Amino acid sequence: MIDTPFSAPGALAAFGLSILIFGLAPGLILALIVKLIPDEDRRRELQAELYEVPRWERPYWVAQQLEVALRLGASPRIGWWWGKHVWHRAKIESGIERNRQSPETFWVPDGQEKAQVGPGDIVKLMWHVPRMDLSGERMWVRVTHRRGDRLIGRLDNYPVCAFLNYDDVVKFHIDDIIDISAPEEARPEAA
Repeated sequence: MIDTPFSAPGALAAFGLSILIFGLAPGLILALIVKLIPDEDRRRELQAELYEVPRWERPYWVAQQLEVALRLGASPRIGWWWGKHVWHRAKIESGIERNRQSPETFWVPDGQEKAQVGPGDIVKLMWHVPRMDLSGERMWVRVTHRRGDRLIGRLDNYPVCAFLNYDDVVKFHIDDIIDISAPEEARPEAA
């Protein structure tokens, strides 16, 4: 007869493994899984549901939640990333280069006007989307930082064909600017 439950060979290791699998791991793994889900309320709900599931079923329940998180959270993010960086790859076109190609019909601000652009100013840039049958998209960007001829801003339009979001960070060169909104002018509503 065994004196104590842990005196059998490997019993202590089996007990530790069961505590890990049925006690500690489900909560830790679920905490990582819910980060994939964009809805904050759904995240809290899943974490609260964990402790309503019987202990012996928790590892399987957590595995099911991984499938849900991948379908609801990761799949749209992957699709958006694929569209933005692989399929459509919208890139900023150079205003100077376009002006050189068509100086009579494509106007850009002169170097003196561009030299005065700084944080808070609104400039217009144009994007080329290679996989679209459109010529591109022109949108306003609010400048947030400037270092020499390199600028950073936030998109101040809702894109139609470029895979961008309103308020996305945009990095560009001073030569990419095709228009500048004067401080006393109200920014046009349509791009």
